[in-house]
Amino acid sequence: MKQTQKRKQARRKQKLELGVGWLRPVLAVLSVVGSAIGLTLMLDWMQDPRQWPVNQVRIEGDFRHLQPGLLQAQVEPLAADGFFVMDVSGIQQRLQQLAWVDKVSVRRVWPDRLEIKVLEQQAVAHWGDNGYMNARAEVFTPEAPVELSGLPWLSGPEGHQKRVLTMRRDMSALVRPLQLDVARLLLDARRTWRVELSNGLVLEVGRNLPAERLARFVRVYPAILAAGSGRLMSVDLRYGHGFAVHWDNSGEAAKGAG
Repeated sequence: MKQTQKRKQARRKQKLELGVGWLRPVLAVLSVVGSAIGLTLMLDWMQDPRQWPVNQVRIEGDFRHLQPGLLQAQVEPLAADGFFVMDVSGIQQRLQQLAWVDKVSVRRVWPDRLEIKVLEQQAVAHWGDNGYMNARAEVFTPEAPVELSGLPWLSGPEGHQKRVLTMRRDMSALVRPLQLDVARLLLDARRTWRVELSNGLVLEVGRNLPAERLARFVRVYPAILAAGSGRLMSVDLRYGHGFAVHWDNSGEAAKGAG
């Protein structure tokens, strides 16, 4: 009798399992669908700029030529996408395109702030007609040139910026004992050097051994001044054993011993 009851209970249990077995994959599918819907809703919520606005844009930097208002105007359209959606890399790239911007760092600060640190370009020289050069020999050209007094003027073919800047530093060191500086330095298309010193004196240095030629000139410069009269206008250093010297009151080139 007991065995008969056990067999009946087993059959009922088996029928019950068979009856609800089809629900398991359905419940699994519903669980996945529910999770996907929940994730979608959460992502939509996070991407809604009304829910996650950027309420503060903080721009830090020591500015002489950059205007904070201009930086703010560049950032605001991208920051309007909201805290999670705004393109931080895009903001950095947009600011980096401004001529007076050297380096930029951009980061989100929870829950609603954007922090931007800007390093302004530091010009060490004029380059060409409208450009400026930083200490890494990188040229930048602002839309509106500004007056920067005291900077040397450099010029040269494309790709020779670093060479020209380095040569200017070397030549400035050579003429410093004369209480002079290199005010202008030109490397032309034929790769010849032309120097204008801070007193207006022009030196035609040529292509070969420019530093050696200038050093030789520095050694005899006091003697050249003592031998002439009037204002010394230019000196051609391209001679092997002397210089061609031009005074403002002669109009002719006269050979000076080297």
